[in-house]
Amino acid sequence: NIIRLGWKNVWRNPTRSGVVIIAVLLGTWAGVFLSAFFTGMVQGYLEDQFNLTVPHIEISHPKFEDLNNPEYYVPEARHILAELSQKPYVTDISTQSLANGLAQSARNSYGVSIHGIHPDSSQSIQDYLEKGMMPQHKQRNPVIIGSSLADRLGLELKSKIILNFQDTDGDITGGAFQIIGIFDSFSSVFDESNVFVNQQDLNRLIGLDQEIHSIRLTLEDFTETSIHATQLRKEFPDLHITTWGDAAPELKYTYEMTDLMMYIVMIIIIIALVFSIINTMLMAVLERTRELGMLRAVGMNKSRVFSMVLYETIFLTMVGTPVGLFLSWLTISYYNSTGINLAVFAEGLNAYGLSTVIYPTLPPIYYLNITLLIALAALLSAMYPAWKTLQLNPVEAIRKMN
Repeated sequence: NIIRLGWKNVWRNPTRSGVVIIAVLLGTWAGVFLSAFFTGMVQGYLEDQFNLTVPHIEISHPKFEDLNNPEYYVPEARHILAELSQKPYVTDISTQSLANGLAQSARNSYGVSIHGIHPDSSQSIQDYLEKGMMPQHKQRNPVIIGSSLADRLGLELKSKIILNFQDTDGDITGGAFQIIGIFDSFSSVFDESNVFVNQQDLNRLIGLDQEIHSIRLTLEDFTETSIHATQLRKEFPDLHITTWGDAAPELKYTYEMTDLMMYIVMIIIIIALVFSIINTMLMAVLERTRELGMLRAVGMNKSRVFSMVLYETIFLTMVGTPVGLFLSWLTISYYNSTGINLAVFAEGLNAYGLSTVIYPTLPPIYYLNITLLIALAALLSAMYPAWKTLQLNPVEAIRKMN
């Protein structure tokens, strides 16, 4: 039986075979885990951006984005919100009044985006609150600011900050706000350039009643935003409706490159393994030149010798693969729940909007694809050593034996 003979030949030199098997095991584990790490990093980056900076779908007045004039609010917002709440694919709706202005303290000033939020709505900024509390109904002119802005302006909790911005008539207005909370998000740039106030306070100063400038939708599946956005554009043709891909093309590119990046990492490792396997099997074939020649001389045909070496190579590769996949699954499962803390690189990561805690993750189908990829690599690795056996001359092998 050629298959049984190929399996026995693997263990004729257990040390050499063991080294190759361990190399395959560690290579598989490292490749899969690195792929999961990068996938978790990208997914975490996307989720953070969706939670804080770029909604799945945003609805606004067509002129607001270009002119940033507060008079361009969403018309009939209540009616639109009622209709959107009936959409089965929408999991969360939030609204904001917006203004661009200047934040001032006794020490310094800095340009900021001012977000007017409703105290009762779910706001993702609350997840990043480091000190203090979120704005409440009964408070007058409360504000929460980022830790980077607080450092720049020399402010702390209960400090006063002056916010100046344009009202609906085009005049410069503003007010004194008290800092009731300081947040620290994944992005130092965001922390430095955004503040959050009560929607009613911002509207009063701008000159609006209950109007809003932005409706932000969170969908059940963010990959289907283009489909739903197209439907919404037909329902609300007079509104400006953008998807996360439209607002942040770099996020869309990052998402589309995730799968390719995973397989590139794995392919690089597999290529290194292929050369290691070819080297090992080629040595095994050259060492057994006389033996293989004698097998040919006593009647074993070329195809059976070729198959024997082929099976040896495949066994050598596939013994370590399942163990490597299992170890990578255990490692990924563990760190997916605990996370990998990269706080030591916090400053650099935050500058690029990346979280300091990475949760590796990998789609189940990837394990199957990797198994098939390694099997293909094993088959290709076996071709050259097996082909060398076909070049053996049985007569020369017999002469060498004599």
